[in-house]
Amino acid sequence: MSNSWSGSRPFVGRTDVRGTLASEVDAVMRGSGRAIFLLGPPGSGQTACIAVFQEEAFRRREALRAEYVDCAHSGTETWAELAEIFTRSHRLRRSAKIVAVDWLESIPIVGKILQAVVRTVVALRTGRVETSLSQSKSPRSVESAVGAVRLLLEFEPREPRLVVMDSLDRGDSEDLAGSSALIRRLPDTRTLFLAAVRTEDGRPPEAIGDLILEAERLGCGTRIELPPLSMPDIGEAVGKATGGIAPLEWVAWLATETGGNPGALWSLLGAVEGEGLLQRSGRRWVWKGSPPESTPSREAAPSRDWRLSDKDRRLMGLAALEGRFFHSAVLAQLAEMPELDVEDRLSLLCRLGLIEYLDAPAGGDEVTSRYAFRDPADWESCKRIFSESERDLYTARLGEVRARLGL
Repeated sequence: MSNSWSGSRPFVGRTDVRGTLASEVDAVMRGSGRAIFLLGPPGSGQTACIAVFQEEAFRRREALRAEYVDCAHSGTETWAELAEIFTRSHRLRRSAKIVAVDWLESIPIVGKILQAVVRTVVALRTGRVETSLSQSKSPRSVESAVGAVRLLLEFEPREPRLVVMDSLDRGDSEDLAGSSALIRRLPDTRTLFLAAVRTEDGRPPEAIGDLILEAERLGCGTRIELPPLSMPDIGEAVGKATGGIAPLEWVAWLATETGGNPGALWSLLGAVEGEGLLQRSGRRWVWKGSPPESTPSREAAPSRDWRLSDKDRRLMGLAALEGRFFHSAVLAQLAEMPELDVEDRLSLLCRLGLIEYLDAPAGGDEVTSRYAFRDPADWESCKRIFSESERDLYTARLGEVRARLGL
């Protein structure tokens, strides 16, 4: 049975949220910078909402320059790359002015002509002008997120900009440091900083909660809670996805079962499809019978589509065989990989949000890191990556490895 909805996933509703975001763009264009925190539980549709908002913002404000970052997949150079992108044209213009002066000054001296030629080439290639021919690094190179924000604000800080940080709750310390540095300078800019943050029990992670409070204290921060979809919204979404009007009894059942969470809606619709209660017929879908009394099984469906590589899927399949809690040393031996390589992969998967680091307990003479699947549904799904015969083989090896490591 497949639990992944195979049809389209249209965006509906969120009218109030989109209106608030549009108003914030207008306020930034007229005045000073703002920080918007889009809050909601996993599956609430923040990424889809951001995509629609960006498209609408561009239509309304052609002068707005924007960059999008997914913190769950970004590297440590996120802010340096943002500064490079936003300031490139300004640095090129400044370089052109300096180079023009070089050429004027170099007319009487052949040596200075050569110097000007070299600096012209460097400027065209990098957007920077070296103060000395022997200098190998740019004086404006940045080594931290805070330094990158300083560079970002050095060039035309009043230029209208939109900086989108999706999944900020899964970002690293540099993502947070850069966000904090920018927020403190927002009143001097016309930058809209938009961060999507997944909440748990209605609360953001503590570090981001402090960031939100700081923005609010400075008078430039706004929280926007992403509400659940209403029953009419669910009816519209399912109708568009299935190419027809969804039966009212099914819409009411889907609304009750999912609580208006878009991620849960598409997962449940996939489960309904997998049970044969919703079948494709040409370009449309046909509903079969009435809603079931119990919810179709969704245990094999992860809480989100992680889009793992084959290598990472295999690694997570092996990890799941040890349990929801597993050890890097055990995983390294099962996967026949160096433990450092395994730790590197696990670190990236932690940032993605699939797993989390717990601690480093001693195991016999070894010290191994311990991790856990964040969501039991993901653990259950990963256990099914291997066939039954493969699971039996790896489970037998698992016992030997754990015994050898004293776990």
